[in-house]
Amino acid sequence: MTTDRREAGAAADEEVVRYVEVPGVGDPRRFGYAQAVSAGGLLFVSGQLGIDEDYKPVSDSFDEQAYRAMENIRRVLSAAGGGMEHLVSMTIYLTDMRNAPRFFDIRREILGEILVSSTAVAVSGLPLPNLQVEVQCVAHIPPSQPTA
Repeated sequence: MTTDRREAGAAADEEVVRYVEVPGVGDPRRFGYAQAVSAGGLLFVSGQLGIDEDYKPVSDSFDEQAYRAMENIRRVLSAAGGGMEHLVSMTIYLTDMRNAPRFFDIRREILGEILVSSTAVAVSGLPLPNLQVEVQCVAHIPPSQPTA
């Protein structure tokens, strides 16, 4: 019991790390957020869009936006010392739910056998015109992985 308390206390005292500068992904400070925040062994990845590092849509194509959102997630995870295999949860925001099956195909192509808990939500719009998909994730980065 004492060991459990010490381990729980150590996790509670872990430093909160805010990932702002992620190579290839835009700098979110001008909008007042971080690309990800690590706390207690979990990495909370902000919603990623099909945009380039200048916050411009990569295309009007749903597929290209979905692939770029997933690539941005990979870049954020990498900056935090992790990879796609560390994902545990994913929330997908879609402006048209008819695109959900296509997103699931793209995700399966990228993640392969990696399964995550998942929720898809229909939204009336996203932060920039013509954006069709946003993906928010949670990952567990094991303690042996770098956290900063």
